[in-house]
Order: sequence, then structure tokens, then C-alpha cells
Amino acid sequence: MPASPLPLGTLALDNDAEAPLYRQLYDALREAILDGRLHPGARLPSSRTLAGDLGVGRNTVLTAYDQLTAEGYLEGQVGAGTRIAAVLPDSLLQLDRQARPHQPGRPARNTRGLSERGQALSATRRLAPAYSRGEGRPFLHGLPAIDQFPNMLWSRLLARHARDPRRGNLGYEVGIGLPALREAIAAYAGAARGVVCTAEQVIVTVGAQGALDMAARMLLDPGDPVWIEDPGYLGARGALLGAGATLVPVPVDGEGIDVEAGIARHETPRLIYVTPSHQFPLGATLSLPRRLALLDHARQSGAWVLEDDYDSEYRYQGRPIASLQGLDRAGTVIYMGTFAKTMFPAIRIGYLIVPENLVDAFGTAIRITGHVPPATVQAALADFIGEGHFGGHVRRMRALYAERRALLLKALDNELAPWLEAAPGEGGLQLSAYLADGADDAAMARAAAEADIHISPLSLYRLETGRPGLYMGYASVPEAEIGKAATRLAGILAKAGCPRRF
Repeated sequence: MPASPLPLGTLALDNDAEAPLYRQLYDALREAILDGRLHPGARLPSSRTLAGDLGVGRNTVLTAYDQLTAEGYLEGQVGAGTRIAAVLPDSLLQLDRQARPHQPGRPARNTRGLSERGQALSATRRLAPAYSRGEGRPFLHGLPAIDQFPNMLWSRLLARHARDPRRGNLGYEVGIGLPALREAIAAYAGAARGVVCTAEQVIVTVGAQGALDMAARMLLDPGDPVWIEDPGYLGARGALLGAGATLVPVPVDGEGIDVEAGIARHETPRLIYVTPSHQFPLGATLSLPRRLALLDHARQSGAWVLEDDYDSEYRYQGRPIASLQGLDRAGTVIYMGTFAKTMFPAIRIGYLIVPENLVDAFGTAIRITGHVPPATVQAALADFIGEGHFGGHVRRMRALYAERRALLLKALDNELAPWLEAAPGEGGLQLSAYLADGADDAAMARAAAEADIHISPLSLYRLETGRPGLYMGYASVPEAEIGKAATRLAGILAKAGCPRRF
């Protein structure tokens, strides 16, 4: 870690002051630590360097450093330099804050609040911190097998575009996406997902969440009613709440979203958000009669349909189901996809495919909001798709994930059977499993987390009460670990007093 930049712009040592120079330096550094301008673990400049910057003798700096070290503000290691202490004693902080009355010029604590939409957006719970622990943790969901991605090939494609500035990838004019990538996405979506579009209708965004945020802000006014699947995707819930929408939870069953129930709850929604290919989180595929009913009602009511096709490539029985957008003849469906599940999450590239009459409006808005991924990454992705690497990678991963899914289903039929029953579903990177009625799925998830097993309670994704269960990922878990983790989970559920199904 490089040395931390000190607040030298406001640090002035006065030779004529009553306090000695070392004491002035001591006070200045101590204040910076307590105010948070110098962070725990940050490395300070060497005594010789700081003395030269301040125009004082080295002993002045050494004396100040020694005093701060003795009081617990700093810590020094041979060969590692001097650092801000990683942990400051609570008693030390309390004493220092009590001893420092509010001084003129010191910023007071900001008590201003968020907007109503800001509060709604920030209150949406997500489990993102768990992803930082890396793949392989059972049963982490939403994460592909990153270790199987062809990183050397990807790095060569990135380097190809990064080292040639003449390709035009270093400026601002990326707009709604590089033409080569938009053409590649349009060709892939048409061939693999039955989407009917041209490259001009493709809007490249910063990940699926950027696509959700853009669509919500462009299509909704505060208070607009939106059908949302219940249980459903928290990321969509957050984006819709952030746009000020009024959520209308619509129940989901084995055929997907219940269109008749949605009509009964609110007949004229402004927007309908659905995951028809693989419902999140229950895994159902929206049946053809309901697809047609949904499109017909959207046409009659004037609603937009936002189709989130987040991991439709991974279907293990039969051919992938064609998109809802491909059935749309009224221009009501906006299709969105992402490469986070098929490649890796950090690529941060998603896309919207919008009706032709929305292209200009979305193109203008995306330039203002900055939902634009780096051009070099876009160019590399265009090559990755166009040269056939993407299709080959998806085919390899589909075979791998099918094997891992089968192992988890086997465990659910055996050691986990007394507590869990797999929900119907034919694809994806994860699955849901139901607990016995009356079980506390949140308590079971907490008990598993204490044993380093990551599962989510279905109640987390619900706006209304429903059948308890657990959401379990398998894509990033090595085959050899799935059975072991299932045995551990069975023991955890038994110890936690989970009600048995039989």
C-alpha cells in the first residue's frame, strides 16, 4: 500500500508558536486520524520524507510519531513503515471526542435526510457482501463458475483493443454502445432467444442493474403502479422503488406470474416486470397461455412489459424457451439481458432492446446518466461473441451446471429430503427448495450462515407471506463439495429444530 497523502494543504507548523514543532505535528496528525481523514491501516510517509516536505528536522517528526505510537494511534513494523492503527481503542476515541469541544469552522454533523425515493432505494435489502467471499462457497447463488472462464483468451481480446488508440475506444463518443457490440447482441438475441430486433434497438448499459434503473426512470412517474412478481428479484424492486413506483405484488405459481390475479389487484398498471424464462426465485417458466394473456392485457391497458431474461441460456431439459418479446406484435415489451451470469459479474455489461420509437429517447438519457460501460471492454466482448467464443463457453458451462444441478437435486432427494423439497424448475444457476409449512426460513438461513453455508430465505424475496423455503446456488460450487455441503446443511437444519416434512 502506498503512503497515505497527508492533509499538507492545511498543515502549517509555526516556528513562533508557543507549542513546540513536534507537538504541533502531533496535534495535527491526531486530529486527522480522529476526523477520519487518515484511515486505519494507511501507511504514513517516512520520517525523512515528511521532514523534508515540512521543512523541519527529522527528530521533530520522529518525536511526534513516537508519541502517537505510544498512545495507540500509530503502529510500526520493521520493513513496513508506520501506519495508522488498524483498531483504535473505544476508550481512547471517547476520551478524545469528549476533550474536543465543537470548534468554529469544524463541520457539524449533517442531519439532512434523503428523499422519499432515496430512502426507499436504500432500504431495499440485498446480500451483495456475501459475494466478496468468492466462488465455491456453498450454496452461494447468482454467481457462475468464474474459475472456468477462459481468462487468457479474454485478456488477449482486451489487450488487442487497449493497445491501439486508433480504434477510437479512448474517447467519449460511446453513446448507446459500440456498433460492433450492438450488432453482435442483436444477432445473438435473435438466434438464441427469438428476439425480433435490429442492432439500432440495442442499448448497452452498465450491467443488468443499470438497465433496470434506466428503464424504470424512463417509463415511470412517481406513484405509477407496477406489477411485480411475488416472490421476486430484489434488484428490480429497488430500481422500481427508486423511480417512485407503487409496487403491486402479483403471486407466482407453477406457470409463472398469475395474470388474472394481477388484473384483480390493479387492472391498469403502468409497467409489468416479469422473469418469464426462469422466474426469480422459484424457477417456473411462464406458460404460453399466460404469455399470450399477459401481452394481450398489456396491449389493452397501455402497460409496458419489462422482460428480464437473466439466465435463460441455462435450461437443462429441452430447448430454451423463446423470449416474450418475440411474441409481441404491439411494441409493448422491453427486453433486457446481462453477461454477468454467462461470463462473469465484474464485466458489468447488460443491455436493453427497446421498441424503435424509444431508441432516440433512451439514447439521449443514457448519455446524461452515464450508464455506459468502457469502450475497450465493449469491443473485446464484441469480438468474444463474434468469433464464436461466447457460444462455446455457454455450451461448456451448460453441461457443467447440469451436472452440478443433478448432484444438488440428488442431495435434496436423499439426506435433505426430511426438511426440503425442490421447487419445479428446468434451468438456471440456482434453485428453490420448500420447507415444511410453519418453518422459519430466515432462522434456518441464519443458522446455515454461521456454518459458512450461504442460502437465502424465500421470505426475503416476498412482499406478502407465502410458503417458506431456501434459495440455493450450485453453479460456482465444485462437484466434490456439493454432497459434503448438503450433509452439513442437513445437520444444521436438524440442530436448528427445523420442522420435518415427514
